[in-house]
Amino acid sequence: MTREAAEEILELPRRYTKEDLKHAYTELARTYHPDAASKGHLDPAEAQRIMVEANKANATLKPLFADEPDRVVERVGMLNAGVFGGYEGVDWRAGAHADVGDEDPWSFVDEWTSEPAPEKVPLCPRSVLLGPVLLRVLFIAVFAFLWWRTFPLLSHNLGRYVPAGSWTFYDVFVLVAGMVYPSYLLVYESLTGYLSNFVREILNGAVSWLTRRYLDLRPHTPSYGCALYKLMRNQVYALLMGPLVLWLASCSERAQTPLGKVAFCVLAVVLGIDTLAACVHGGYINTWTSALAERVEARYLLLRASLLRRCGKWGASR
Repeated sequence: MTREAAEEILELPRRYTKEDLKHAYTELARTYHPDAASKGHLDPAEAQRIMVEANKANATLKPLFADEPDRVVERVGMLNAGVFGGYEGVDWRAGAHADVGDEDPWSFVDEWTSEPAPEKVPLCPRSVLLGPVLLRVLFIAVFAFLWWRTFPLLSHNLGRYVPAGSWTFYDVFVLVAGMVYPSYLLVYESLTGYLSNFVREILNGAVSWLTRRYLDLRPHTPSYGCALYKLMRNQVYALLMGPLVLWLASCSERAQTPLGKVAFCVLAVVLGIDTLAACVHGGYINTWTSALAERVEARYLLLRASLLRRCGKWGASR
């Protein structure tokens, strides 16, 4: 089996990692494995054929990550794409774009994903203030303070979340949102650092553009990735949308007209169904955010290429 065919069978994104490969294979196995196929009343022969193809595709692509587990691979079918994601006039491999001249906007991506981690930058005010460590610590400290001030189950906060009378959908929404969102922000930033990395990329890009002095303050990792792309792709949307369903239900409960009650009720049901689908990495929210993340990363590559040219660092990895 060819690599291009394997990537098509597993429906991998334009650029994928080892985790993306594992996730794509697992999703197919959950549906077409003989045990799952029998429960889903699928045709056994067709399910077996798909699983055989999936196994071959997985075996074909796994060696790509044998020596470099953190590698980011670009799909073969995308290498010569003239237009991607609706950006007309952008030749991604030839670099025919006014912002980047005649250079290849993917060349620095190839360098970053194949070379060792960048060397430690010299100690200076900018490397400290806009570096990944300090910003992440500050974000975690802010989220920890927010959690301490708002988490409902702490004794000093409990009184603000208990209604004086009977419970309403709005009271439940406030309680659940107070439990979910501050805790999510604190845990998510502590484990990933994507939020602080997103802010760091914006600040460093702005400083580099204004001063024309490029200083690589990325975390020391051989893998490449736009922080906003990772932020959009790697969210637990089922958890984030849960309180919104309660909020829509509270809007339906408090609506003054029958039409308003029905409209908010329908929205709550639709979002609730999509929230359940998001639990198994399905649903519209996951599909839309993944597509939007691809466009964001494509635009990010062009902007960074322009920044590197402005600072005289085109093609440099550090």
